[in-house]
This record gives sequence, C-alpha cells and structure tokens, in this order.
Amino acid sequence: MKVLVFGGSFDPVHKGHVAMFRKALQIIRPDVAHVVPAYHSPFKAKSPTPFNLRMQMAKAAFSSLGKNIIFDDCERKRGGKTYSYQLVQYLRQRYVQPDIYLLVGTDCLNDLHAWKNPEYIFENATVVAGRRKGFAEHKADFKHLFLPGVFPKMSSTRVRAHILASGSVPEDKVPQSVGHIILKNDLYGLEVHRWLKAHLKPNRYLHSVKVAEQCSLLSDIYEVAAEKAVQAGILHDAGKGLSGTELIAFCKQHKISVPFFEDICRFEPSLLHSYVSAWLAKHEFGVKDKEVLAAITEHTLGSLHMSTLSKILFVADISSKDRKYKDAFVIRTLAAQDLEKALLYAANRKLWFTIDSQKWLCPAGIELWNHLVKCAA
Repeated sequence: MKVLVFGGSFDPVHKGHVAMFRKALQIIRPDVAHVVPAYHSPFKAKSPTPFNLRMQMAKAAFSSLGKNIIFDDCERKRGGKTYSYQLVQYLRQRYVQPDIYLLVGTDCLNDLHAWKNPEYIFENATVVAGRRKGFAEHKADFKHLFLPGVFPKMSSTRVRAHILASGSVPEDKVPQSVGHIILKNDLYGLEVHRWLKAHLKPNRYLHSVKVAEQCSLLSDIYEVAAEKAVQAGILHDAGKGLSGTELIAFCKQHKISVPFFEDICRFEPSLLHSYVSAWLAKHEFGVKDKEVLAAITEHTLGSLHMSTLSKILFVADISSKDRKYKDAFVIRTLAAQDLEKALLYAANRKLWFTIDSQKWLCPAGIELWNHLVKCAA
C-alpha cells in the first residue's frame, strides 16, 4: 500500500506547496495521501496562527487534488512537537506494511541527516523531493526520488512578510481559496493595516507601507529576518497620528523614558513619535522582539549601538519610494551596496534638513553623526 505524507506548518499554504503536492500525487499515485499540518514544528517557534485555521487553509488548497487525501490532525492530538520519524512511526502503526513516501522540498532533503533519528526515516520511508530553483542539491545516500520539473521558489515566511508589508494577499503566490481565509480572519498583520489606516493620514500610511517594502528588500541583502524587518517598517510611524501635545501627554501617561525629554518637549515634540510608536508596537500589537522595538525607537535619531535592523530602518525611512527629493534615490542605491555608507549619508541629510528648516538639533542626532564619522575614519 502506497502512502504519501506531506507535512508542514502551512502558515500559509502557497502555490509552491500546491504544485509540488499535485506532482507527487501524479507521479507516485498513492493509495492514500496524508496532509499533516504541524502543531509545533521542531524547527520553528510555535505558530501564532491557530491550528484549525492552518488546517482550513490546507483543506482549501488541496481538497480538489484528489479523493484519497486525508487531512490528518494527528499532531494536534499529540500536542507539542512531532518529529518526522514519529510521523513515519504513526503511519506504520496505522497501515499494514505501508510503502511510505515522505514529501519534502530540496532544501529539506539536504538537511535530513541533521533531523532527529534520521536513520529511522531512511529505513522506513522513501524521501520524495521537489526541486526548487536556486537550491544546490547534495548527493543523497538514502532512498529518495526527485519529482520532475522545478517548483516555484516560494516560502510561507516570505508570503507572511509580503502581507504584513503591503496589507494585501499576493494572488500570484497564494491560492484564492486560501486568500479568502486569510482575509476573513485578518491573518498575518492585516489587523495592523486596519489600525494604521484608522489612525494615520493616507500619505503617512502609504509611507509606512513603502518603508516596510524597502526594509524587506534590504533584509535580503543584509541577512536580517524578513518578518522582523517588515514588522519594524510597518509600525515605525504608528504614533505619528498624534500631535506634539498629544505625544508629550502620551509619554508622561505611560512613563516612557526619552533622553533629552524636556528639551524635546520644548523644541521639537514630534521627535517623540519614535518612542510612542515603539510603545504601541509592544502594547497594542504584541511585539516582543527587543531588536524590532529598538529599531522603531531609533529610526529617527539613531543611537551609538544600532543593530543591522536599526540601520536598515533608519535608512529606509529617509529613502523609501514615496520620498520625492533627489537624495532619496541616492540613498536607496547606496543602501543596496553598502549599508554603513548609506547610514552616514542618511544621517548627513537628516542633519541638513533640520538645519535648513531652522529647527533645533537634538543632541542624540549630533552624537550619532560624530560616532559615524569616527567609525568611517
């Protein structure tokens, strides 16, 4: 009896999943195929997307591919983490002498030896791999077969980042039936966009989207997690809808610590929006990542100890594609080549904008400039 098993977080299901599963069904022709959404993937933090919604997305995406598909909630029943060898054990107990085919992407195939108890998998299942463009294949020394063709280079992580950055579901990557579930349940940051639209002016909301998109592009170049970069970008101006008086009151009410607070309140209270935005990210939207919160806090004035993420956001904020002044293009181009040089250029422009506007220069901005000049020397 041929048993095909396709497990994954499916958070969300994308068209790459569908294409690979369809081809596996055509080539292997299993008697039964199990689709097994992970309750808690051994390789990732537990998904905030409820299991039942990920199961709904799997059913919506895969149900039309065949009548012999079982949508299996065995991992939810187990609770905790389930390793692939345990999934193979479960199928061997469920069927009499099953011929098990474990469907994975090429990237997983190359890492299988590092999985828990891989020998059990190799002895009791045939690994089926779908080639993805751009992944280098290693010679496998266990039972395996490659599906014909090359499958789309997609990832659920990138789909989530796209939705969080843009507020829309990418139709070229997500099946329409899955998109409906995402929209209906406000998944992957769609609720953030509703909040921002309600609290920011349209041009400020557009700026937030463009900054998030720029952060996503730079995260690829400088090897920062895309979801973290996008999260910082989309929320960096969440407090920008408040007036100067309201920002001051908000900081006092919530006891937000701000360097040079009295001077900022007197001369340029709009600078407080960075600190208020970080507070909103943490308390309104549940952001716990300290690096993301620091990047939001530092995106206007910077700091002497900026992470790569903070530098990305600082540069993206001043050079996003909605910025129409000449130097925005220069900074964007420079950022794609050398983040440190782009940061220095961006800090320079911020200082000159402030001077040309005859506004007060915050000491934090001056400290950043002097620090960057010393580092570049």
